[in-house]
Amino acid sequence: MQTQEPVTSTFFSRPLAALSAISALFGGTVLVGLALMVCGSVALRATGFTPIQGDFELLQVGLAVAIGGFLPWCHLKGGNMFVDFVTARASTRTQRRLDAFAGLLVAIMMALVAWRAGAGALAAKASGETTMIRGFPLWVSYLLMTPGLALTSLVALDIAWRRWKEAAGE
Repeated sequence: MQTQEPVTSTFFSRPLAALSAISALFGGTVLVGLALMVCGSVALRATGFTPIQGDFELLQVGLAVAIGGFLPWCHLKGGNMFVDFVTARASTRTQRRLDAFAGLLVAIMMALVAWRAGAGALAAKASGETTMIRGFPLWVSYLLMTPGLALTSLVALDIAWRRWKEAAGE
């Protein structure tokens, strides 16, 4: 397992990097809030008070939102796992082209996931779907995940384009 090497930037790279950083900060803020909620609930339970009702539901919803926020930055920084034992002996040009193809597949997959998360938000809102204990509307979590998923798709597309250009330049 290794991380991707940094690639040369394009016109869209800087704005995507800035949006990815903002998205990661949003995800981190959500995660800190969740950690504080869990600590508070555990402390209340340990001291004999009633814990935060539905804390596990809020944790599930919040983690989905946080992960959606972290994905663009993770992909931008090459934090995804790569299995390169098959291509280790291939030429750099071949590796770059395969990376470009893989990036294109990731972009398509994340665009589909973003689309379905957005559709899920609309469906959950229309049906009034909520968590069981807290009654938290599930459409909110779908809606908050969608921008991060869509941004991950754009980041993957940008990386795929850069890798393809690198392969063509070698």
